[in-house]
Amino acid sequence: MLKNYGAHLEEELLRGDICIGTIDTWLTWKFTAGEAFVTDHTNAGVTGLFSVDTLNWSERICGILNIPLVVLPTIVASSQVVGHASELENLPIAALVGDQQASLVGQGCITPGSTKITFGTGGMLDMHTGTTAPTVSSRSTSGTFPIVAFSLNDTDAQGTTTTTVHWGVEAIMLSAGTNIEWLIEDMGLIDSAEESAALANSVAGSDGVMYVPALFGLGTPHWDYGARGTLLGITRGTTRAHVVRAVLEGVAHRGADLFAAAAHDAAQFASPSNSPIRIDGGMSKNPVFVQALANSTAHTIEVSPVTEATTLGAAFLAGTALGLWPSLSVATSTWNPENRVENALDEATTAATRSQWTQAVSASQGWIPDLSALDF
Repeated sequence: MLKNYGAHLEEELLRGDICIGTIDTWLTWKFTAGEAFVTDHTNAGVTGLFSVDTLNWSERICGILNIPLVVLPTIVASSQVVGHASELENLPIAALVGDQQASLVGQGCITPGSTKITFGTGGMLDMHTGTTAPTVSSRSTSGTFPIVAFSLNDTDAQGTTTTTVHWGVEAIMLSAGTNIEWLIEDMGLIDSAEESAALANSVAGSDGVMYVPALFGLGTPHWDYGARGTLLGITRGTTRAHVVRAVLEGVAHRGADLFAAAAHDAAQFASPSNSPIRIDGGMSKNPVFVQALANSTAHTIEVSPVTEATTLGAAFLAGTALGLWPSLSVATSTWNPENRVENALDEATTAATRSQWTQAVSASQGWIPDLSALDF
């Protein structure tokens, strides 16, 4: 592929005069005035050029794509001093990590089976599966992807450093908070995200109304890009409060879909069945939504004390590398949930509601056949 750009560019590539990397690579390069050309395992792992066997760039894939290995950054641990920011008082750069993986660490999910979901405009679930590498790097039949959760360096008494990679699975919701924006900006049913909780709480339930939040299609586990948002069960007695509550409950049901898919794919590595689900993101501050999530997953939900746990996770990794904490487990032990919400439904009610939800999802699928036919 790269050879098609001409002989001059090819010569520069082979000499290493051209560098190719991810956004963390570019930022580190700029901060260190070109001294550090690196990325970490979490970022390298989602490029499609990474080998789960060697924990390095795949010579086979890079060869197929005609990408010289010399143009790619060195892969380092997520928690490691890689250089100093010469333009920022020479501060050490001690952590490189992907967004969602940082949120996973920021919420203390560093043991097998521990799970976090970030509910922003979309929804991202990450579940830690341990140090056993996955056998494949492609999407599973349950619709999740294997990811590098984070990587750590360990130095023994003889000064030998080894890198341990921690793995996970990721499930994706294409629209979460976007549905609240739709209620505000397009439907005009509420004036603010905060109002959604109060209005939804003004009714005991959705009165049979169900909403499938498929504004951009469905991600995990269905991966149906032709699915569309669907509102079912409307009667003459349906009010805007019922609709708003159905929207919140619909996003919660999608969260339960993500968790079920991830738990299935992680079963060979971990048992997440008894672990609480930790959440962050804007919707985590909505008490009606959090209760709906606890009900639909039949799990305890722990709400992050900070809305964006990504920054906190990066700080835990950097602080561990700098010796502020003796280990990442000690660092993350400081995590303390803002709130814990228990499932309020009995098993039979949960099963019945989830069964009805499955029917609603089926009704939403395949609305745009050409998009539903896409698979990648």
